[in-house]
Amino acid sequence: MRLLKYFFIFSVLIFGTVSCSPAADAVIPPELRAGQFSCDQSTIQAALALKAAGWAYIMPQPKSPEARWGNTDGRTTWWVGYWKNGKTSATSAAQPAKGSDGQLAGDGNGGRAWRRGGSPRAPTKIEWLCSTSGGIAPN
Repeated sequence: MRLLKYFFIFSVLIFGTVSCSPAADAVIPPELRAGQFSCDQSTIQAALALKAAGWAYIMPQPKSPEARWGNTDGRTTWWVGYWKNGKTSATSAAQPAKGSDGQLAGDGNGGRAWRRGGSPRAPTKIEWLCSTSGGIAPN
């Protein structure tokens, strides 16, 4: 049964019929976080490349009890979201991109810091797929 499951995952990835909605019986590779939204194969491939390079997205989190997703009150405080590489301990405020050497590299910024100013924007689909918890559904 397990072998059949992995064969099905492999087949779906090869033939590009993946959607990100578990409600539609879609198959998301186990290294990515599933969600209730649709996305295309190129989004999944980009997320898989980031995960393979060691990158994971740390979702923004409310720091104060008043802070919550969607609250635009500028007096609320949030821990910012950022990218962290589990292999190299590098961090990035922006999504890592391929450098001149072909490797996915971050900007060297990012890390656990807080900011005031209301709820952050919803995560991107790639940020969601590369995270492990938290956040709201991406746009």
